[in-house]
Amino acid sequence: MPTIGAAPVFVARDTELAELVRVATSPPSVAVVEGEPGVGRSRLLEELAAHPGIASRVVWSARCGSFARPCRLAPLVDALLGKSDVAAAHAGAFSPVTGVLRRLIPEWSPWLPPFPENADADTVRQQEFRAVREVLTGCGPAVLVLDDVHSADDDTWEFLRGLAASLAALSVVVSAVAGGSRRFPPLRETAAHLSLPAFTADQVRTLLDASFGRCAPDFAEAAHRRTSGIAVDLTALVQSVGDTAEALSADRLASATAPPIVRSRVAGLMTAIGPAARDVVRAAAVLGSPAGEADLGAVASSGEISGALTEAVEAGLLRDLGRGRYVSGSPLIAEAVYALLPGPQRCSMHGRAAARLAAVAEPFASLIARHARLAGDIAAWTQWTGVAVDNAIEDGRTEEASRLLEAALRDADLPRTARESFAVRLGRELPRSIAHAGTVRLLREILREWPLSKAARGEIRVHLGQVLINQVGKVEAGRLEIELGAADLGRRQALLARGLVTLALPHIGTVPVEENLRWLDEAEQVSKGEHDAGLLAAIAANRLSARMQIADPEAWGDIADLPRAPESAEVCRQVARTYINLADAVAWNGHYPVARAYLATARRLIRDDHQPYLDALADGTELRLDLAMGEWASVAEKARAMLTRVDKDSSLAAEPLLVLGWYEYGQHRPMAALRRFDAAFALSAGSVPVQASAYAGRVAVHQAGKDLQAARRLAEYGLETVRRKNNWVWAAELMPFAVRTMLGLGQHVEARELLAEYRQGIDGKDAPVANASALLCRGMLTQARGETLDAGDLLLGAAQAYSALPFPYFAAYANELAAGCFSEAGEQARAVASFTTAETVYASLGAAVDALRCRRSLRRCDPEMPRRGRKGYGEALSPRELEVARLAAQNLTNREIGERLFLSPRTVEIHVGRALRKLGLPSRTVLTEDLLRDATGEGSKTA
Repeated sequence: MPTIGAAPVFVARDTELAELVRVATSPPSVAVVEGEPGVGRSRLLEELAAHPGIASRVVWSARCGSFARPCRLAPLVDALLGKSDVAAAHAGAFSPVTGVLRRLIPEWSPWLPPFPENADADTVRQQEFRAVREVLTGCGPAVLVLDDVHSADDDTWEFLRGLAASLAALSVVVSAVAGGSRRFPPLRETAAHLSLPAFTADQVRTLLDASFGRCAPDFAEAAHRRTSGIAVDLTALVQSVGDTAEALSADRLASATAPPIVRSRVAGLMTAIGPAARDVVRAAAVLGSPAGEADLGAVASSGEISGALTEAVEAGLLRDLGRGRYVSGSPLIAEAVYALLPGPQRCSMHGRAAARLAAVAEPFASLIARHARLAGDIAAWTQWTGVAVDNAIEDGRTEEASRLLEAALRDADLPRTARESFAVRLGRELPRSIAHAGTVRLLREILREWPLSKAARGEIRVHLGQVLINQVGKVEAGRLEIELGAADLGRRQALLARGLVTLALPHIGTVPVEENLRWLDEAEQVSKGEHDAGLLAAIAANRLSARMQIADPEAWGDIADLPRAPESAEVCRQVARTYINLADAVAWNGHYPVARAYLATARRLIRDDHQPYLDALADGTELRLDLAMGEWASVAEKARAMLTRVDKDSSLAAEPLLVLGWYEYGQHRPMAALRRFDAAFALSAGSVPVQASAYAGRVAVHQAGKDLQAARRLAEYGLETVRRKNNWVWAAELMPFAVRTMLGLGQHVEARELLAEYRQGIDGKDAPVANASALLCRGMLTQARGETLDAGDLLLGAAQAYSALPFPYFAAYANELAAGCFSEAGEQARAVASFTTAETVYASLGAAVDALRCRRSLRRCDPEMPRRGRKGYGEALSPRELEVARLAAQNLTNREIGERLFLSPRTVEIHVGRALRKLGLPSRTVLTEDLLRDATGEGSKTA
């Protein structure tokens, strides 16, 4: 498998390597490389030793502290032994003093001079230094490379100091731990002093890409965070996760434990340091976050620890963050240290950590609760969890409060006395958070299996019902929970009213709008006599939102009565929710700029109050506005980003999926669009307008694929949904596709009857997009009767109505249909004008296929229009270009096409490029067989 941190992959150190090569080829010179343990100092020196730039030099290299033969001057002896053949070749020129090396290197005795006679120990020692120097410099241009000189023995250090005083023709490159007690003496000849840092996140990504091909950015970032860029640990961790790019996922990395090789390395480092330093390293692993000397000492239960901290930092087990703060060398090192810590000692340290943190002026409650739990102090854990939840709620961090409560409720050791209160609190916070499927399952399990008081059970049911309706899309299940909760609530009318008001918005469920409004009336009735400002604001909000959802023209006047500066946080949230609901409603009605203004007002109201659920609602509406108003350049990216923030099974995911479906449809990627529409529909049970739009998209895809029978069935399902709801303004997107499908099947009478029903349903409503849709449908029906000029005028009126919203894609479509009518009626000038307008709008949106269709229609209307393409075939594709393009549309590669047609891949590439230029397409990714049929006149898209 590809490796990282070992040959053949070597990246991110090119600058440092080049500098060392320069030093090594410019004697006399010295280069010192410093860095934390594991950052890759040894690997850098290995690359230097093998570099072609110093191939003409003798490289004497060794690593201090790891010797083939432990003895005096052991690193130097290892270096000399490694080049015995070179030394033997030059032995004839060695002076008699080199005979002293016979005792250090017996292997060289056959060709060394005799050992000096009658020399005392001090004389021998000095002669050894001279002899080693002579061999190092007497075999030609040379480089001495010593790794980990901080671990060298005293004699080696004395030799290096003497060598430093007179380098002669030698280059010396050494490495050492940064900040160690032993550092290479500063010299005039020191040409380079390199500080080798750990890898950055970008360097880790480069390293992984070089090893495995394209690697997921989130994996590289996660690997960097966990290892702090320490090369040796990064190598071990990545290799433990997988050996291919596909296997390297952030999820797999998160679940991977510290590899055995890392645990072994850390255990060795721990053994090499003193007991006090070991306890400090363990304390840092237990604390899990930057800490000062006093905190580490308290958790380690040690007194003076300054020396221990220095020792731990030099070993690479701790990092000095400055300003008296220390942290484990990396999260992975902390994991390994923690795994090696005996259980009783671990509990004691967590207990001391909890006590230490609780004694500060502003205690971090959630951290104290964590340490108390790991110490086995259940009472303290329960108490501090409650405090942490209080703090999170007070600060508006509802998701954190929900997370803390859920974790506690899943813990089997949570005292029975705390279970009920924690469950009730989770129920209260969940409607304001983004609910996840696991949390909903937990609440249902609690209701089913735990002994609860009636009041607690009723409250949890009401809140669960709200979540099921608003976020899960299970309206009937939510309604049932609210009704069951009502039986247990007794006199708690305010809470019951909150449950009922959840059912009151018309878009909820499949029941008629009148039923939603009945629930709203019931909520108002139940709340009579209540003085809860938040509840009263919620009821007023839903009353106003309900009226706007049914496009009541009288609703506008009441919006001015909404408070501009609500006094309480709860009322402020309700007013913000009102504006978000109003934005959603008027967006479906076609008042797009107004919707944007309402969203801006809502965001202003909650900018200092983190409300994940409200934020997600606002984001979904904003995506729909971006799509409708033609801001396609960024809408897909924003929709995908939203999908990462919400639960994939939540109804909050329906709108970004819906937007992606329409975007893919506009890009002429029907299968991708259908998958998105199907996914949005599956999550939209709680929102009829989203369902209706998803039906419209599914009908559009089948219609474009010429499967009119499937399109007709889906259209009827969608129409029946709207019909049952009795709010026809939500059929504005569906109606044109439904009518066109009916006309395509020859069902002219049914189409006219449907349009009559639709116009009656939107009569008196303030829904400009519904009116534009009705005008578009009238134009299509008029064209079907053969009244092409009148149809063109109606369709042009529809295009102008859509443009005024603005809804550019539908405006372009209406212009295209109008142009066809004008052309058929002989009004070529008007046809050219409408085709030109449609083509311009399509092109500005990036709808390349639609723009191409209009350009081809323009050619037919205006033969004098400038044409593209080379002479001979003009705008038309040559037979060979068409043949190649058809195979490219089947997603074949250039090589595969060439094998079929006996062409070179380069020739295929040229033909594909010419075809794309003639078709006016940006890339082959949008090239489809349907498009080629349109381009060659064999068919056209029915939008």
